[in-house]
Amino acid sequence: MTDCLSLNAAAGRVAHLAREKEEKRAQERRRHLVYLIVAFLKEQGYSNTAESLFKEAQLSRDVHVCDNIDLETIILEYTDYHYAKYNRYPKLCKKTEVGNIPQNTVTHNSNKRERVPKVSSKQEDSRVSEESNNIGKNRVTQKHGQASTWNELNLGITVTPIFPTESGDRVAVPVPMYDETFVDNEKPLKPIGNLYPLGSELKEIADVMSREIVQQNLNVHWDDVKGLEDCKMLLKEAILYPMKYPSLFSGKLSSCKGVLLYGPPGTGKTMLAKAVATECQSTFFNITSSSVISKWRGDSEKYIRVLTDLAKHYAPTIIFIDEIDWTTTKNIDDTSSSSEPVRRFRAEFLARLDGLLSMEYTNVILLAATNVPWNIDIALLRRLEKRIFVDLPDEASRLEILQSYVRDDLYNSPEILKLVQETAGYSCADLKLLCKEAWINQLRPIWANLEAKAISVNDIQNDGLISEINHIALAKLRIKPIAKHMSAKYKEWHKEFGFSK
Repeated sequence: MTDCLSLNAAAGRVAHLAREKEEKRAQERRRHLVYLIVAFLKEQGYSNTAESLFKEAQLSRDVHVCDNIDLETIILEYTDYHYAKYNRYPKLCKKTEVGNIPQNTVTHNSNKRERVPKVSSKQEDSRVSEESNNIGKNRVTQKHGQASTWNELNLGITVTPIFPTESGDRVAVPVPMYDETFVDNEKPLKPIGNLYPLGSELKEIADVMSREIVQQNLNVHWDDVKGLEDCKMLLKEAILYPMKYPSLFSGKLSSCKGVLLYGPPGTGKTMLAKAVATECQSTFFNITSSSVISKWRGDSEKYIRVLTDLAKHYAPTIIFIDEIDWTTTKNIDDTSSSSEPVRRFRAEFLARLDGLLSMEYTNVILLAATNVPWNIDIALLRRLEKRIFVDLPDEASRLEILQSYVRDDLYNSPEILKLVQETAGYSCADLKLLCKEAWINQLRPIWANLEAKAISVNDIQNDGLISEINHIALAKLRIKPIAKHMSAKYKEWHKEFGFSK
């Protein structure tokens, strides 16, 4: 029975590896196709279009098409194959009604291929076009003394985004020739370049790890974090100011390279990390256990190596690891029977982290967060030089949080001041949940009228704020603080290991 299970496991692993190789080959084939298109465009004289496609696809300038391969040869071979199989040549292009398709839009049929007509040297010399930055607009050109629009030139190609839009359509968008622009507030990433040889396993891992980089603007600023003024100041001193004023930290006593945010759940640790990502404007890695943990032997160590290499490549960099206690936990007995993969991962993680953070002028900072700091390995704790206690909100912070959810006329009412005193021990997340429940209490009479069709949704003026403190007081009977009983344990650990300003 054991042999049968072993054979099944081996067969499953072989099948899994085969699928992975096939997926890699498919990705590589699609990537090579883009390189072939760029080479064909340059050969035909469409240098601006080729450069736009080159930038949009983030291609590497170190990769060139082989001498015995070109796009026209591939199409000719496909044409001969199609004729030999079906006794007729394939139809690569067809005429379409110009009025039936919108300008700047090209619909691609997955079952048919379109061929770009080849332009001879004489035709190339006679083609005179007037280029500008507004690629998507119609432009008037002179060709053999006659005026024609950009769409009537029949150039045979339209630059479209590499990845389809959410609707599935591939829509041509204006692509600047020299100045790159990015949509959805995404920050550009420079190519990996010669960091790893092309086609190597580490190069493939680097492509996967690059997905953990937060490119979108999280739009969380310091003012969005209510209270926690000491924590924000300490984070500015540890992370923001060294990146903003590097000359002040260039001496023997450089800035700290590791920061730990610890405290009860729901106190705003992740919110502070988002504010750091927004304010510092640096490369921000959001690392979770699924990012670096693999079931295959040796892969986790490779992920750690690639992570540290990418951090130095994209510097200035912030590596954020939430719930960092999953990486290495403290063992009271050094001889405890930890599994070999766990020990190897722990050794590689600490060694790479120590080498990364000890290197001067690399401008890489490790930002970690945890709810159980007493479970962190002492070796990892040593590398987290500045340890910031994110405690439960004080009275002033609770007032500021509650005021953000109520109307202006209730800001300084006696009821809300009394409620602030009664919510001692509530975390920021508890207070938000309390206001959510109060908002539900406020909507209950409206729901009854809506279901009875006594009123319509358009008759309701919804400002999203609580109008009466009684709703919050009623919600407080249902919502209880979850971390109040653990406050003493956090303060005890903070007294022994924490950082006090």
